[in-house]
Amino acid sequence: MIGRLKDFISKGDNLTIIIIISAFVVLFMVLIIILILSNAKKKKYRHELETLRNRVYELKQHEVIKNYSSYDNLKNDQKLGMLVLRWKKEIEKLAREVDAQYSMLDVLEDAIDQNNYQYFASLKNTFISDIEDLEEKADRFKDEIVQYVDIATDNRKYINKYREMTSELKTIYNSNLEKYKENQSRVEAYFRNIETKFVECTQLVEASLYVEADNIASNIFKDIKVLQNYIHDAPKVNDRINNNLKPKFAKLKQLAANFSEDEFKLLKIDFYLQYEVNLDSLNKVFKEINDFKVDDFETRLNEIESFLNTYITRLESELERKQFIIKNLEKQNENIAKVEITAKNFISIFKIVEGSYNITNKEINSIEHLLINIEAIKTRIANLINQFNNHELSYDEIKEQLDKVTSDSLAISKELDHNLVIIDEIYKDEQTARAQITVMTEKINGTKKYIKYANFDDQDKYLQIIKQLNLELSQLYIMLSSFPIDIVKLTDEVKKLLNKVEKTTQDINSIIYKTLLTEFVIGYAYRYFDSEYQKDLLIAENLFYKKNYNKAYEKVMQILDNINPDNRKIVLDKYQAKFSELF
Repeated sequence: MIGRLKDFISKGDNLTIIIIISAFVVLFMVLIIILILSNAKKKKYRHELETLRNRVYELKQHEVIKNYSSYDNLKNDQKLGMLVLRWKKEIEKLAREVDAQYSMLDVLEDAIDQNNYQYFASLKNTFISDIEDLEEKADRFKDEIVQYVDIATDNRKYINKYREMTSELKTIYNSNLEKYKENQSRVEAYFRNIETKFVECTQLVEASLYVEADNIASNIFKDIKVLQNYIHDAPKVNDRINNNLKPKFAKLKQLAANFSEDEFKLLKIDFYLQYEVNLDSLNKVFKEINDFKVDDFETRLNEIESFLNTYITRLESELERKQFIIKNLEKQNENIAKVEITAKNFISIFKIVEGSYNITNKEINSIEHLLINIEAIKTRIANLINQFNNHELSYDEIKEQLDKVTSDSLAISKELDHNLVIIDEIYKDEQTARAQITVMTEKINGTKKYIKYANFDDQDKYLQIIKQLNLELSQLYIMLSSFPIDIVKLTDEVKKLLNKVEKTTQDINSIIYKTLLTEFVIGYAYRYFDSEYQKDLLIAENLFYKKNYNKAYEKVMQILDNINPDNRKIVLDKYQAKFSELF
């Protein structure tokens, strides 16, 4: 037995070793697969990086950057000197921006080395966008340089180019006539003037007067640039003036209408002078752009818009403060009036219930003293309203004093709130009294209805009792309608009448209930009971017609006690159902 156990343990050790070796083999294979995939991914991103590096290199070799020093020979040209200086400065800046991209390539390479591919992807998108911007800028410089250098070489050779430029401008103009409608006749006259110069230039060339032709061609180019400036800029300028700035001037004028001259002085705003100066400046821009003048209209319009935005914001803010003051002056006037009414109501109520609810003359005097403070606050509010209307104080000063008034009013209101516990107790007692009066009203009306339905010979007697109860009840309603309600007296009177109504209606209802039950049982028993009860029924009937209702009821109840319990239950259930249906 022991030998078999040792055998089993030995076999178990071999199995464990096999499992461990297998696990190591699987783990090694997984690591190899991960390494292969990682290398493949890294290779992919390195390929992308190389593509980006080639793109930067190609941009560095762009002819604008590579050959920009060759434009030096043009810097003494009368027409191109200043332009060459600007081109060189801009191209040098462009070259520095391209060189900066090499640093970004190092950052991208570091991201690959650290296996931070997500960071590489995010940088790559930004990098591509920057390169595209730089490529576009380089191409734009190339086009501009070629155009200006070639023009400088021989203007006469580019008359056809000028014609194409003019034709393009005319196409743009004709396609957007609505944008130039206000200046249509002058634009078309400008086109005719350029056309006249084309004819003159052609005639000079035909006459071999090349210097003169060059001068005309140069003037044509200048005219084209002016017209190009107008065609491209006028719609934007006019649109900004008509759809942005003029509406803002209208809005500002509308805001200003909320303030008088005195208020502007109080606010230390020289509004109308600044308004007219900037409006005049806007009209000048409008006139100059439509007179084909070239200027930095963007800067001038920005200055005007800055004025508009500043003043609109300021006046909106001041108007908001003004409306806040108006609203709160009115609100505080209403609030202090409500506090005054509350205080006077408390005094009236407390004087009625003095001696009850722990109310003494001390509490009443305390509230009466508050009325003096309330009157002082009312005077302060009235003075603030006058000072506001007469522009004697700034909005900040008014608001500061108004905040103090608000604080003082709130303090008085909180002082009054201390009495709300007593008022709430009185109110609860009033609500209880109202509920009890409602209950009494319902009971009296229910009993009255009950009496009229029963229609007994003693009906008038019972109705007279009900009438008397209603008279007493009406006195309670009168007490409820008065102000202030004498809650102590009301509560006492309610308690007295409540007991009286309860007992009276209960007695009457009991008599009517028994009488109706007697009448019902007699009628029901004659139809459904055996003849053995006929004698007793006849006795009950005689007692009923002789108005001896109590005796008749007792006899009927005796009959019900003697009959089968099931029949007795049927009779009482049917009566109760009929009674409930009626009432």
